[in-house]
This record gives sequence, C-alpha cells and structure tokens, in this order.
Amino acid sequence: MSSLVMSGGATADTAPVDPELPETVSADVLPTVQIDGVAWKQVIVGDIVYVGGNFSSARPAGAVAGTDETPRSNMLAYRLSTGELIDSFAPSFNGQVKDMALSPDKTLLYVAGSFTQVNGVNRYRGAAINLATGALTSFRPIFNSTTNAVAATADAVFYGGVFTSADNTARTKLAAVRPSDTGSQLLPMNPTVSNGSVQDVVVSPDGTDIVIGGNFTKVNGSSNPGYGLARIKVATGASMALPVNSEFRDAGTSSAVLSLESDGTSFYGSGYHYGSGGNSEGTFKADWATGKLTWLEDCHGDTYSIWPTDDVVYQASHKHYCGNSGGFPETNPRSFQHSTAVTQDVRGTNTRDIYGYPDHPGTPRPEFLEWYPKWTPGTFTGANQAPWTVTANADYVVYGGEFLKVDGVAQQGLVRFAVNTIAPNDVGPALSGAEFGLTATSPADGQVRLTWPGNADRDNATVTYKVYRGSTDVAPIHTKPVTAAFWKQTTQSFLDTEAPPGTTQRYRVVAEDAFGNQSPTEWVTVDVAGEPVPPAEGIVAEDTFERAEASGWGTAGTGGTWARTGTAGNFSVSEGHGWHSVTPGGTTESRLEEVSAGDVDATVSVGVSRLPDAGYVWSILGARVSGTNHYASRLRFNPDGTVGVHLVRSGTPVVGANAVPGLSVAPGDRLKVRLQVTGTAPATVRTKVWPAGSAEPSVWTYELSDSTLANQILGGVMLRSFGASTIGTTPVLVGYDDLKVIEP
Repeated sequence: MSSLVMSGGATADTAPVDPELPETVSADVLPTVQIDGVAWKQVIVGDIVYVGGNFSSARPAGAVAGTDETPRSNMLAYRLSTGELIDSFAPSFNGQVKDMALSPDKTLLYVAGSFTQVNGVNRYRGAAINLATGALTSFRPIFNSTTNAVAATADAVFYGGVFTSADNTARTKLAAVRPSDTGSQLLPMNPTVSNGSVQDVVVSPDGTDIVIGGNFTKVNGSSNPGYGLARIKVATGASMALPVNSEFRDAGTSSAVLSLESDGTSFYGSGYHYGSGGNSEGTFKADWATGKLTWLEDCHGDTYSIWPTDDVVYQASHKHYCGNSGGFPETNPRSFQHSTAVTQDVRGTNTRDIYGYPDHPGTPRPEFLEWYPKWTPGTFTGANQAPWTVTANADYVVYGGEFLKVDGVAQQGLVRFAVNTIAPNDVGPALSGAEFGLTATSPADGQVRLTWPGNADRDNATVTYKVYRGSTDVAPIHTKPVTAAFWKQTTQSFLDTEAPPGTTQRYRVVAEDAFGNQSPTEWVTVDVAGEPVPPAEGIVAEDTFERAEASGWGTAGTGGTWARTGTAGNFSVSEGHGWHSVTPGGTTESRLEEVSAGDVDATVSVGVSRLPDAGYVWSILGARVSGTNHYASRLRFNPDGTVGVHLVRSGTPVVGANAVPGLSVAPGDRLKVRLQVTGTAPATVRTKVWPAGSAEPSVWTYELSDSTLANQILGGVMLRSFGASTIGTTPVLVGYDDLKVIEP
C-alpha cells in the first residue's frame, strides 16, 4: 500500500519529484583543504580553485588544527575535483585578500585587499598573479587604503573600497586603471561616491558600464539610484538609470549591498541591514538590459554572497526567517540556515512581513529549493559566522568562510559540494534511532496505530516511509512517500488492521530518500488487543520469529514455548530470525516440547552468517522428538559452500551425502528444508532441500523406511545446530525462519 503526499509548496533537491524544478548539488561534504582563518573569495578556473582571505596555514581534509600544516599567506589554490592543496601555487600577501577577479582570457588573477607587499615586493592593495607561473606580474596600481572589490575587462581593471586616492590621484572609493598600470595609468572615470564604501563591482556584458554596491548613500549627488547601488558609465563616470535601486535600498552605517555577481544576462546582489538605513537582508536578480528587478528574495538574516548557475542561485548568509518569500519560518530559539538555494525563475510574490520589518509585498520572488547543509560557525572574525562566500561551476559549488564543521564533519573554512552524478549521495533523512520516535498503540482488536515524526532530508524533499511488522527482511506492510520542505514536516501515522489479535508484535519505520539512504526508528513492541486466533486445523507448530528475544527464543506462534539446550547467550530472536550462535564443538538446540505429533510435514528456512573455516556446521530439523529419540533432516555447511544432507535417526545418519551435487550457498543465502514423517513400523521419512525463493523440487532428495521401536511414538519438534571444533573462533550464526509443521 502506498500513496504520495505533497505537503504544500514546491520543493526541489538532488532528485526533485516536480520535473519543472531544477536539481541542486547534493549536501554531501566533499573533503577539501582547510585553512586556519577566513576565506573571503574563491575563483574557479578549470580544475583549480583560487582562494583569497585572511589565513596563514593550510592543512588536508580531516587533519586536526595544528597538524600537517602548510604555510600559506592569505592565498592558496586547490584541485576542484579532489579538494587537495596545490603545492606549486603559494604567493605570499602580507595583508588579507578581500576579492579576486579573472582577466577575460583567464590568464591573470587580479587581487584586492589590505596588503602592501606580495612575495616581499611592494604592491599597494592591488596586484595581479600570472596563473600559468604563479608569479607576481608588473601590474602595480597604488591605493592609499583598503580595496574591497575588483573586476576586469580587456581594457580596464576596476577597484572599489574605502580609499581616497588611486595612483596618487584623488579617487574616492572607486577607480579604473589600465591592465598595464604600474602606478601611472589611471583611467578618467571618476564618479562621486558619497559616504560609506564600495563593497563590490560587477561589469556589464559589453564592458561599457559597471554596477557598484556598498553602503554609500549617494553617487554623483543622487540617492536613487545611488543608495547602496549605482550604475556607472565607464567612459564618463556618469550615473545611469537603475530601477532596481528603487526597491532594494541598503546603505548607511548599518546597512549595505555586500556582493554582486553577473551571468551575462542578469546581475545579482545581496545585502544586510540592522536597524535603520536599509530595507533588505536577502538577494535580488535584475536585468542588465533595463536595470529592472526580476525578483527579490526577502529573508531576514544578512546575506553575504550570491552565485548564479544556469538553473539555481546559491547564497551564503545567516538567514533565520524567509516566510515573506515562501520559505522557512522563524524559530524559538532562533536557528540559522547559512547556505540556501533558490530558482533562477520567478515562482511567486512576496508577502507582507509579519514582524513589522521593512518588506516588499507584491514583488516577484524565486522558490526555495530543498538544500540545507548544517554549518558550525567559527570564531576567527569575531562575527560568529559560517560561510562568507559562494562560487560555482556546472558541477561543483564551493563555499568559503570561517566555519568549523559542515553537517557535523570537521571541515574548516573551505568546502565543496557536487552534483549528484559526482557526489556520493550519502546524506539521508536526519532522524534515526531514538530521535526518530515511533509510538504504537492498539485501539481495537487486531489493530495497531503507529505514529512517527516527519523526517527531513537535507537535500531531498521526498522521503518514503516504510512500515515493517516483525522483520525488515520481508516486504513492508505500508509504504508512504511524502514530499515536504523541512519546515513543513508533519506527524505521520498508519493503522495496521491486520495485526494478529492477542499477540505481541513489534514495528519499525524506515525513512528512505531517493538514493536509498535509510534512517530507521527503534523497534517498538505492542500487545495487540483481542483474543488469540486458534491455529488452523492441521497446523501442529508455526513460528515466523517476528519478535525480539535475548537468551532464548520465547514463544512460537503455534506450538508453545521454545525450550533450549545450550548456553543462554547463544539464543536470540531478531530481524525475523531465530538465531543459534554456534561455537567450536558447541551444540544449541531449541525444542517445542508442548507439541505431540506422529505424522508431520515440516518446513523451515535456514542460512548461516559465514561458512566454517574448516570442518562443518550442522543445521537439524527434527520431528517425533522425545528424549534423545527423533527423526531429522540434517544439513551440513562446508567451508567451500557446498551443502550436504542426511536423514538421521536419533543422531545416527542413515542415508545422505556430505555434499549434494548442485547444492551450495554463500553467507546470507537461505535454503528451504522440508521433512516429512508418516506411518509407524515402518515409518516413512523423507526430506528435500532447495534454495529459498526458487520452486520446490517435485522429487525428494532422500527417503527411508524405518521400524525402530523407540521412534514409533508421538513427539515434539526441534531445531538444532552444531559446529565442528575446527570452524574458527568467530561464532557462526545459524538463522531459522518461517517454521511450519502440519499434519500431512
């Protein structure tokens, strides 16, 4: 039984059920070189990622801080495909690197920051690295204070920051120099940027204008555009129309546009505000052709970085409320989502803010996708943040910052995520065991009601719940796929109307994602209301072992309590099997002594956890058991996987072979054994053995006729296991299941 439940709203992930929604990267934490500080920017060039920030050392993934360290002064490079540090690239900056940008031909890496030397050579907050050699180039602009941002075309390199001069010429917070600049090739662009600073710069597709973001309040005397955002004509420095600035306005002492990116058709930005001065802490997408808003994501929680891919836009932030844009609610105590993903296209409209903060009701918004890795913030900057920057290509998304762990994995400062064709896809539903609480009650005869909490998966919105009674080795009695965002998880329930009345049953729920990752509940036991159903006529004994027992086998479904011979710890029932733990030279026997039958037809399923190192392991199904007297079918498991079969009278083999042609097993394989005993003096005893799941053979494997007086009686049923002295020190677990004994 199954059904698909959609719990409100569109959701997407690494395997979205809605074909119109894009796939995200997985939430698997891929091992990546670590740093001892903070990363402010990453740039991907082919299979190399260049990292700039404030750090002094790098170490491999998995290494504890202070071990296996390699000196790196504010810049390093690693392999995108492996996450491993590139030894040959090690330029040394004496101050932090705030931003980096590629030349259009991808041969040069332009650098901005607060450094004054590179490799011991003077470079005043602007420099370029030759990516082919790793060497510092002759590019040498001069800025009198920190540069926060850099962008480049073939004809100009743009810098933004807090400086007031460039190349010893007055330039306030924004300047353009030639790519060949050595301190005297300043370009004429010179807009007036008032108050605050420039935090980022992005270049238009044709290179004729730029958009700047920061906490400045005016540009060229205008505050609209010019309030935290402005569009500048490169040739003249004049302001251009920028309608998006009428909606997204962050500037002043407690607000700013923090990042800008472009995909050649649109440009994107992110911001923050605290108190007065701003109206957005989320992100926006705007059209290069018109400067108009495409969508606005209106979350609470500063957003530090944004990166567009073809279908998905990734964000680095500390978002804590996204209800205005159809996303997750505020929690108490407050919780944060430091990395999020939204659609490229418009999926709805923003609503009014329920907390009275600045808002943007009626504006278009994207859709949040189900991708929520868990981050542990770091302490390096003192700001208690996790990621500060995000970058991506078609296959990978890389985050940088000061985080200490991701999804509980120690991974400091840098981390990679990949699309599902590359990633291991090992992230499953978050709750398991005791945290994934299952309750069971019996409200009526033959009924059991189960309830359990919704179980969110960090990168899959659809989770399938499978309900098992007795054992997970059999098909679930109920299957229920549920698609829901993590904040829309609801309590799930199922009513089992086929539980055997008057019995004790156990249940487990397994949550499974699209990639087969499973998170189970604990087994829960419940007494089913009602009177036990009497066994069907002709059934002598029956046991499916759908219970949990230690130090014994408990009570069979039909046939009474199992008596044991052997050490108590060698008997157990779990996962739908009765287990004998067989040690060298040891015998374990379980017997139904309340059964008294002469003519019987018995079947059982049997398998072993491993093959013996040497010697053999016996598995014995016996009938007419009284004292030491019995008839039995005895299986012999050999070290090479072959299986022997004998018909046995009171422990003595009468007919059979130590290896039956065509009959063999591997550990975990199961065999079906059938033993039939009919008549007296003579008694006809027959057995057959075949692989479980295949058709029962029509011919008996062995049979005999016997008139031994002591065996012409009524008796019980037994399952016995024995190991030769040479089987090895690790016990062999012999598992029995589906015992059924009927009158023939």
